[in-house]
Amino acid sequence: MTIDLQIGGYVIRLNEPEGHACLDWPFSTFEPFVTAASLAPDITMTVRVVERLPDLPRGSLLYDACQGLWTWHEADAGYLLDSPYRNTREPEAVALVSEDIRTASVWVIGRQEGTPRLGWSPLHIINPIVEVCLLTRLARDGGLLLHAAGLLTEQGGPAEQYGWAFTGASGAGKSTISALYAARGARVLSDERIILRMVESTIRVFGTPWPGSGCHARNQQGPLTGLFCIRHGQDSHVLRRMPPGAAASFILPQCFLPHWDRAAMDGTLAFLDAVIETVGCSDLAFMDTPDVVEFLNEQRLARAAVPS
Repeated sequence: MTIDLQIGGYVIRLNEPEGHACLDWPFSTFEPFVTAASLAPDITMTVRVVERLPDLPRGSLLYDACQGLWTWHEADAGYLLDSPYRNTREPEAVALVSEDIRTASVWVIGRQEGTPRLGWSPLHIINPIVEVCLLTRLARDGGLLLHAAGLLTEQGGPAEQYGWAFTGASGAGKSTISALYAARGARVLSDERIILRMVESTIRVFGTPWPGSGCHARNQQGPLTGLFCIRHGQDSHVLRRMPPGAAASFILPQCFLPHWDRAAMDGTLAFLDAVIETVGCSDLAFMDTPDVVEFLNEQRLARAAVPS
C-alpha cells in the first residue's frame, strides 16, 4: 500500500510494498492531506512490517525527546530514529533516515487484529517519524512549524485574500479566535499548528493535520499578511505593534524547534527573523466577543489607508 500525504507543500510517501493490512486509517484530520500519487515525493519512506525490529547500529545520541519518547542518533548513512510505544517504552518502530532527509527505511512491529497477516498503523509512522523528518526538512529549507491558529479570509473578492496567524501558549485563545472567524466565513487552516514557508519570495501560511479543540485542519495555503501574539484582554480589544526583539522573544517558545540538527536550527532562527521583518508582528489582547473580527478588519483597513 502507498499513502501520499501533502503537508506544508511537501509530499511525503509511505510505501509498504508487501500489502499488510492498514489499520486505523484513514484518520479524519489527515483525509484532506492525502494527495494524488502522481506528485513527485519530497520524502519517501519504505515501511517494513515485522515481528521484531532489526538490531541496527546506533551512533552518538543527538536528541532525546521527553525521556525516551523518541531518540535521534547518528548513523553511518545519516540518522537513526527510535520510536517506542508511548505507554510502555517498549520498541515499536525504528527508521534509518538519509542525511538529506529525502528517504527513510522504516521498520514497525506489526499488530494481529483479526487479520491473517500482521497489520500496521500509518499514524504510528506519522507520529513521530514523519513529523520529525518533515520538521527537519522544513527548517533546513527555511520555514517553521508554529503553535498557532491560521486562517484565510477575503475582503471584496479572492484578489484581496489574506492570511493571518495567531500564536500563543495553550489557553491563549487560538481555538476561540478560530471559531469567531469561522462563524464569519473565514477558512480556518488550523487552530493549533501551522506551517510558515517562503514560496517564490512570498511568506505563506499552510494548514496542518494537527488540530486543536476546534478540529480545524485544511490542506490549503495563502500569503501571510498578519502575525499576532495573542492573549485574553481585560475590558476591550487592544492591538499594539511589537518591536522585533519582543516579537521574537514571544514567538520563539511557540516554535517547534529542531534541536537535533544545527543547520535546521539556524534555518528556523533566520526564517523567523525574516517573517518578523517582512510581515511585522502585533500584540493582540482580545475579548471573547464576535466583534474582534470587525476590530481587526478595521485596524487592517486603517493601516492600508496610511501612505507608505
